[in-house]
Amino acid sequence: MSDMKQAYKIAAAAVRERFAEQHPDYLEIIDTITPKDVAVYSGSYDRVEDILTCLGLPMTMNPDANKLEAKIVFANCSDSYSETLVKQLPALVQNGTWLVSSDWALGKLLQPAFPHTVRWNNRYTGDEVISVEASLHSLWSEVVVLGADPQWWLESSSHPIEIANPDKVRIEAASHDLLARHQAPIVAVSFDWGKGQVFHVISHFWCKRSRSPTPRHLNPCTDFLEAGMRLSESGIAKVLRDTKSQPKTVNFAQLQSAATATELVAQLCVGAVRGDRPTKSLAAVS
Repeated sequence: MSDMKQAYKIAAAAVRERFAEQHPDYLEIIDTITPKDVAVYSGSYDRVEDILTCLGLPMTMNPDANKLEAKIVFANCSDSYSETLVKQLPALVQNGTWLVSSDWALGKLLQPAFPHTVRWNNRYTGDEVISVEASLHSLWSEVVVLGADPQWWLESSSHPIEIANPDKVRIEAASHDLLARHQAPIVAVSFDWGKGQVFHVISHFWCKRSRSPTPRHLNPCTDFLEAGMRLSESGIAKVLRDTKSQPKTVNFAQLQSAATATELVAQLCVGAVRGDRPTKSLAAVS
C-alpha cells in the first residue's frame, strides 16, 4: 500500500473520530447516507469515490443523468462530460442538489452549465505541490494548524480558476504559491445556484503525493491527529488501532494532505444531506 493510500485510510478514520468527539450530529448524518443520496461520475483522472469508500459512504456510480435524484453529485476531473449531464445539472442544483467538481470540470462542465460564475484562465500548472490557506469560515477552518499550511498536489496541466462574478462566487481557499507561479491564487470556490450550491477545487481530491516544506511536516502523523484534528488521546489510539498504523506509518504532511481532502468531502456530504441553505458555513455549526 502506498504512503498516500494509507494516509487516506488514516484520514477517513480520523475524520469519523473527529465527528464522534466534536460533532456527533455530523456522524449521525454520515451514517444515514444511502447510495441514492450520493452520485459520482467517473473521471479521467480524479477518484473521489476512493475517499467516499475510505469513509464508508455508499454511492451510486454514473447514474442516468435524466433520473438523477441525489442530494450531492461529485463530478471527477475529466476531459469530457455527457451533454445530458451538462444539461440536467443546472436544474438539479437549482432545486437543491449540491454539485462538487474538480480541476478540468471547471471549463468543461461548470462554464457551460453555470455561465458567468467561474472559468478556466486558459493556463496550465505543472506537476507540483502548493501550500493552501483556508478562508476563515471555509469548510477546512477547523483542521488548520497555524504555521503548517496544508499541502495540495496539482496534477500536471491542472486548470487555474478565474472568477467571472466576484459578487456571486466565494473563495474557500487560496495559495500564495499559485499566485506567484501562475498569477491565479484560488484553490477552491463555491457559489449558490438557486436552492443548491456548487463547490469546485483545482486539481484532485485524491492526491498522489505531498511534500514536507518544514521540519513540522516531517513529524509523525499523530502530531496532526492531535494538533490538526484535535483528537483525544483515546481517539488517536483508536484511529491507529482501527487502521493498523503506527505513528510513523505516514508523516504529518501526508496525513494533513489526505485529511484536508477527506474532511472536505465528508463535510460537503453532511451539508447536502442535512439540507443546509447555501452560504451557511458547516464549520460554524455545532
